[in-house]
Amino acid sequence: MALSDRQASYSEPADVNPAAMRHVEEHDAEPKFRAIIGKGGARRGIRLESVYWDGLAWLLNGSRQSLGDVVEQAAGQMGENGNLASMLRVLAFRWMWRRLSLMENVYSVENLNALIQACPTPAIVLTRDKKIQFFNEPFMTMLKQKLVLGNIAQLSAGFRFVLDTQVDEALQSLSSRGKMITTGFTATCAGKQLTGQMNLAMAPSHQKQMVIGYVVRG
Repeated sequence: MALSDRQASYSEPADVNPAAMRHVEEHDAEPKFRAIIGKGGARRGIRLESVYWDGLAWLLNGSRQSLGDVVEQAAGQMGENGNLASMLRVLAFRWMWRRLSLMENVYSVENLNALIQACPTPAIVLTRDKKIQFFNEPFMTMLKQKLVLGNIAQLSAGFRFVLDTQVDEALQSLSSRGKMITTGFTATCAGKQLTGQMNLAMAPSHQKQMVIGYVVRG
């Protein structure tokens, strides 16, 4: 594994997973008719695909708004010849899109790098292809002290960082929510070697799968 610029920005286009696109439940596209009661007891009959009813229910979970409130809002935004079911589909999609945008901002690589830089102990981020995406100053200080290096230029030439656990295996294991694993590592440069242990956790990033490594012994 080679060291990259810890301040370098990273952006990888998110490919649409073909498997996810194929995973459509049998009932998702099935139209369902529901009578929704709005303010003042007004009833509106609406036919929507099941996936939209499910999505609206999920989005309203924990909200002060009711489905009747959303229907009233949709009706208020329709034009003279508007279609209420179509407006609800647009609202559901826009709502979900807005939530996704907020989540992508929270789980951006820029915020991930900030987490690493804020850590007071040696920490790195590793990609699936075994590259060090980010590292912090304590990690660099540890390498310079333990490997007795004079300057960072020595790290740029011939530096190797290897985990005892394969990154692919670590990602597979960490895919379970809230899990952490401990593994050994070996860092070598200019004929000198450093061994230690680090805790691995799934990196909070939506753009690609990466792991955060926190050095616990080095």
